[in-house]
Amino acid sequence: MAKDKNWHGVPRSEVSWYPIIDYSKCTNCGLCLLSCGSGVFAFATKDGTYRVYSPQSCSIGCTTCQRVCPEDAISFPSNAKSLVKNLIIKYKIYPAVKNELQERLSKYPDHIVNSSSTVEK
Repeated sequence: MAKDKNWHGVPRSEVSWYPIIDYSKCTNCGLCLLSCGSGVFAFATKDGTYRVYSPQSCSIGCTTCQRVCPEDAISFPSNAKSLVKNLIIKYKIYPAVKNELQERLSKYPDHIVNSSSTVEK
């Protein structure tokens, strides 16, 4: 049995968050697969369509595939922002997030900048 993934300490299987494809709009351009860094999509050779293959791999709150879809064929829960906010409150994830941030900053010191640093234009 595969180990359940976690979202800041919350079992991923407890959160219903993944893209839904409206095949009446989809033109099978493949941008969903190319833009997703989490491996959610796959190409189905049998019918030549892109499919949500690994929904539990979708990063909660991420809507990149929806934003890049030129046909508006991908959707997420209509109340996405409140869904994420409610998860944060329900599962009290801020302590886990703070710990994860400290670990990342220790591992990747280049993520730390001087407070007077600005983005170059």
